[in-house]
Amino acid sequence: MRNRVILLSGVSLALLALASCVYLFNLSPVASFTALPAVGTTPHTVTLDATASYDPDGTIATYLWAFGDSQTASQSSNTPFTHNFTVQSNSVTFAIVLTVTDNQGATDTAVRHVTVDPL
Repeated sequence: MRNRVILLSGVSLALLALASCVYLFNLSPVASFTALPAVGTTPHTVTLDATASYDPDGTIATYLWAFGDSQTASQSSNTPFTHNFTVQSNSVTFAIVLTVTDNQGATDTAVRHVTVDPL
């Protein structure tokens, strides 16, 4: 009987240790956004919406945007906003990159493309 108690205690401790390990690791956030409309004529205003981004075990602390036109923006919320793209004489496809960082420092990135045509 004593061996069974020791064995059950050992199994219980192992399960408890395993369950606590699940919470020791930070899960990465998930970056997701829309960029609409995806095609337009210069000057082209695009609405960017990152409300679909989330962190499964915490919160997203920052949203860092790179628009592909040498401009960047950093936000602490996922509030939709607009960005204007301008081209001169040729059509250009811009890669918009969103990098989200969660409250524990993990990151994820999403990319969408917007094509802007000249007048």
